[in-house]
Amino acid sequence: MRTPPANPPPMRMTRPLILGTLLALGALPVSARAAVSVAGGGYVQKSPSASGLAGIVSTGASIPAVPLEVQGSLLVPFTGQGGYAATAEIRGFTGGGFGGAYIGAGAGIGNLSSDRSTGTIFTIFAGKSIAPLTSIEFRFYKQTQSSGSTAGFVGVRFSL
Repeated sequence: MRTPPANPPPMRMTRPLILGTLLALGALPVSARAAVSVAGGGYVQKSPSASGLAGIVSTGASIPAVPLEVQGSLLVPFTGQGGYAATAEIRGFTGGGFGGAYIGAGAGIGNLSSDRSTGTIFTIFAGKSIAPLTSIEFRFYKQTQSSGSTAGFVGVRFSL
């Protein structure tokens, strides 16, 4: 039969060791990939016909840091018709030129339709860096339901 040790190590010695280890791990350099970007530009829509300005807020930077990134975007048209498109997207870095270029596609929900009903939306887009932390972007949106609409966006994206 085993007997427990007469003097187990005190907890007071273990706590500083655990706390010190956690602090040391927290101090290690970790590269953060999170970025937010905003875009503003021209917007056109068919059925109902509308044009004007729109803004986009995305979780990705103006140029992806890795060959493939996942991001979320919210398009808000500032036209009389309004609406929105919230999409989850995959964006790929294509390289080339100053800062490179990117292409991507996504899907989500929105209400760009003529009757303003919410439905599935698909988007494709492409962009090209024009300055540090800045790119020009072209987007095409399609809402798939029968009253759905198509829309286009051309704007400038800035990373924050």
